[in-house]
Amino acid sequence: MAPARRTAALLTPLVAAAGTAAGVLVLFFGQRALAPVLAGGPGAVCTEPDCVLGVGLWLIVGGVIALCASLLAGTVFRHRDRPVRRGLLIALWCVAAYLVESVVLWILA
Repeated sequence: MAPARRTAALLTPLVAAAGTAAGVLVLFFGQRALAPVLAGGPGAVCTEPDCVLGVGLWLIVGGVIALCASLLAGTVFRHRDRPVRRGLLIALWCVAAYLVESVVLWILA
């Protein structure tokens, strides 16, 4: 395998995983800072600390799953043309899925 092809094959999963990790960490720590407002705000179903702990654990699990999914998708969908763009698109979709999971968890909490 030529060095250029090897680099392109490795670049897509690396960009996808790095982009997903950065996006998930930003969302996780942002939600961590907003947790008291989100859990104890007006009309909150559960104001107990257990609810926030449960949501936090599911957010961690979801972040790990999103990272694994981006790495797997980056490996499966690697392409010689524009590997960075493809990796960024994969990261965008994985972070969007994590955001949807976060919204659903906070609504159900």
